[in-house]
Order: sequence, then structure tokens, then C-alpha cells
Amino acid sequence: MFKRVLLVALTGMLVLSVAGCGGEEQTQQASQPAAAPPPPAKAPEQPVEVYELTKDNITSHKDWTSRNISILGAKLGDKTREIEKNFGNVENARTFPEDYLTVYQGNGLFVYTFKLTGKARKFEVYETFAKKIADEKLKRLLSTGDLKYMRELFGMEEGVTENTEDNATEYSYDSRGFRFVKFKAGGKTLNALRLMEMKKSTT
Repeated sequence: MFKRVLLVALTGMLVLSVAGCGGEEQTQQASQPAAAPPPPAKAPEQPVEVYELTKDNITSHKDWTSRNISILGAKLGDKTREIEKNFGNVENARTFPEDYLTVYQGNGLFVYTFKLTGKARKFEVYETFAKKIADEKLKRLLSTGDLKYMRELFGMEEGVTENTEDNATEYSYDSRGFRFVKFKAGGKTLNALRLMEMKKSTT
């Protein structure tokens, strides 16, 4: 009789310990964090339509930005070594802490190139280049420097910066990647359209 009771007790303990182990395994599995889902694939950057300054009527395209413009076939972000042949002879060159400046087209086109990447980061088009611009409105703005006319073309500027180092006043449309700049030099005012790489949106 005692042996039967002992056998039943041992069998019960064995069943309970197996059940306990199974429950512990389930608890461990439940407590492990689920694998994180892979990050969403980055959407490819949409290509933009490019308008050539010397051929196209730029201002007829609503909300154009510096990304839409090419000058003599060159765009911002292009490797300068690959496009410099388009500009003609180098008339002047200077070195700055971050970039190189090369001047072309009768002092009408200034090209700034990042030293580290060799890519064009900024173009300045001066009124001496205006005769080669196809868009009559941009040509008129560069030739006259009329701020009222600038605002008719582009809307109110986003800000005005007095650049004492360059003796210039800059009317910024930075959300579209350009500025209209008036330089004072030798008793004259020189007008320029500056095209810059747009900052990537953080949203």
C-alpha cells in the first residue's frame, strides 16, 4: 500500500515538474522581443526636368528651382572637370578655404567647386552673360537690377543679407536654391543671379 502511495506521489511530482518546465519555456519565448521589421526602402529620388539657361524660357515654368537649371549643359553637382570644357577658356581662378572659383565668359560666369568632391556647388551668372540668356525676363532683371521687377518675377524675397566681405546685398530665395545679388565694385553696381545646391529636406 505504501509503495503505491509513493509511486502515485512520484508520478504526480514528475508530471508537475514537466508541466512547470513547459510553462517556463513558453514564458521565456514570450519574453523575447520580436525581431524588428526591416527599415522601409528609401524611395528613389525623382528625376527633375532640366531647362537650359541659354535655350529655354525658364520663368515660364512655375516654381522652377536651381535643380531645374543647366548653364551651357552644366548642372549643380556635376564634376567640374567633366563640364569645364563647356564654359570656354578660364579667365581667372582663385582658391578659397572650401572651394575653387573659376571665371569664364567675359567675367559673366563664376563656377565654385567643392575641393573635397570636385563638384560644382554654386554658379553666379552676371549681367555680362545676359546676352546669352534665352529668357527675356531674366535678361532684363540682370541688365537693370530692378528690385520691383525681381519681386514681380519671383515674389517677395525670403530675406536680405548685407555681405560686407563681398560688398554685396543678397536677396534670397533659398527655398528655391537661388539669390539675386547686387555687388558694389569700383563705383558701379553689378547684378548677378546665384544658383546654389538646395538643402535636402529633413522631413
